[in-house]
Amino acid sequence: MKDWKLLFTPNLLIKKRNVHIIMKNKPFDLIDINSKIIIGIFINVLGIILSTIIPIAVKNFIDINSREKINFEWSYVILILLFLQALLSSIGTYIITREGDKQVANIRLKIKKHLLDLPTSFFDNNNSGEISSRVINDTTSLRTFLTLHIPQMVNGVIAISVSLIILFLLDWKLALILCLIFPLDALITFPIGKTHRKIANQTQNIVSKLIGLTSENLSHIRTIKLNNAESNVYNKFKLEIGKLYELSVSSDKVFAITQPIQRLFAIGLIIVVILYGGVRVSQGTLTTGTLISFMIYFLQLIGPINSVADFYNNYMRAKGSTEKIHSILNTRIENDNLANLNIKYISKPYSLTLKDATFAYNNHEILKNINMSINAGEKIAIVGATGSGKSTIINLITRLYPLKKGMLSLNQIDASEIKLDDWRSLFGVVSQENTIFTGSVLDNLTFGLDYKPSEEKIQEALRVANLHIDIERLPNGVHTQIGERGLKLSGGQRQRLQIARAYLKDADILILDEATSSLDSNTEKIITDNFKKLMSDKTIISIAHRLSTIVDADRIYFIENKKIKDFGTHFELMERVPEYKRFVEEQIIKTEKDVQVI
Repeated sequence: MKDWKLLFTPNLLIKKRNVHIIMKNKPFDLIDINSKIIIGIFINVLGIILSTIIPIAVKNFIDINSREKINFEWSYVILILLFLQALLSSIGTYIITREGDKQVANIRLKIKKHLLDLPTSFFDNNNSGEISSRVINDTTSLRTFLTLHIPQMVNGVIAISVSLIILFLLDWKLALILCLIFPLDALITFPIGKTHRKIANQTQNIVSKLIGLTSENLSHIRTIKLNNAESNVYNKFKLEIGKLYELSVSSDKVFAITQPIQRLFAIGLIIVVILYGGVRVSQGTLTTGTLISFMIYFLQLIGPINSVADFYNNYMRAKGSTEKIHSILNTRIENDNLANLNIKYISKPYSLTLKDATFAYNNHEILKNINMSINAGEKIAIVGATGSGKSTIINLITRLYPLKKGMLSLNQIDASEIKLDDWRSLFGVVSQENTIFTGSVLDNLTFGLDYKPSEEKIQEALRVANLHIDIERLPNGVHTQIGERGLKLSGGQRQRLQIARAYLKDADILILDEATSSLDSNTEKIITDNFKKLMSDKTIISIAHRLSTIVDADRIYFIENKKIKDFGTHFELMERVPEYKRFVEEQIIKTEKDVQVI
């Protein structure tokens, strides 16, 4: 019963350091049964009460006209009652559904906001398609419960209660027959309903998984085709469809059992009422009008009784959906609870420091005791073998992942004291993933900017990235739609578009994570020269394999075996670190030769 108490209880939140948790994890603390919904239900109840009066009006009309000349007075009453009942039902339903839609929209926004605040590790461990299903499908289940099942249950209880009182007043013997047969129906269908609920929850899980698979497959369709993996993907999808089919068949069996039983009881009850009532009418102990009104009440009660009987199953389905939503909302957000220092209050120039930084992912140590100092205006390079942890250092610096041990600071101020949004505003990042979004070139250039750049500034950014000629050739220039993930552009164009975006952000620190890996040496040189001219005052942190990219760095950090092996200029490391020299010979020079061959 404690679950029901929470139906009208507002959500409670608690915030502590490193914590942002919704304290309750019950099914309906997301739903607010507010005054608008109560008013809508009340109007519906008035309509229900009017509907219970209609059979009495029909009874009076029949009984009066069976004894006297035809009198249409009660027919007018019936028509008025029917109109008012329909009007009230329409108004009440509209109020409830509108408020329900508003609440579901707010819940979806709440989930979206929470998702955006979750740490990167959450998305590493969860399928994006399944998360999307939670945002859309599970909240739709809540909407259905709030706008349909709760009002139906309340209306049903009112309709049954009022109707039974009237039925007993009309004729207690016929009313008793109704009261004896309907509980028998519930005793049979309730256990079957529990089985149906279990099947429904399993179905919902598989549907979410299928949505995730479909989303993943479509977003990687080129990889699937290039690896001839169509059969593999199809068979995996077919396996999940098979599971869904088996559950659907089980649901069909349950439906095939419950529906005939319910129809059997309904028809049986009609026959019993008609036979028993007919005998009573022939004996003169029951009027024809009373018998017909009983039949009308019976037909009116079938829907409400089924709604009340099914409410528990609908409740449990909504509970399953709500618990899945809570699994997201109860996940801790990024640590930003006690940070209150605005970046603008920290005087420039900015210097970054990583001190004794250690990071582990799922208890697997990636980096150990990393010490780095990056001063304003310096050009820093981070090199090492594939998988050595170079990109992880960038993730730590930008606070995409928290340190397990050690400290990250800006001008000797602990990063945890600085607001996360302000911290990330320090960085313009060009990643090796070539992250481009659906939309136009302009949408991607201005993505995340807190100001509207002028046309001149946009053209300047395109020239810095050596992209201006390519954009001029597009049919609508910067307003050209470039497709999902920018697939209408080449890999090099997508990479240069990222570079232009980072330039427009005009951040104090530019991070280039293999930022020119998709570019030819000539384009790379043009962009590098532009950086030297226009961004000489910026701090630049580069991860690269090409010798031309790192040889001029003020300081190079060489990563090996989870640690910084050594640091210095390129020539210093070549002289004193044999591992670095071997790395240069085997990796960088080899890459340069491959480029020359191409």
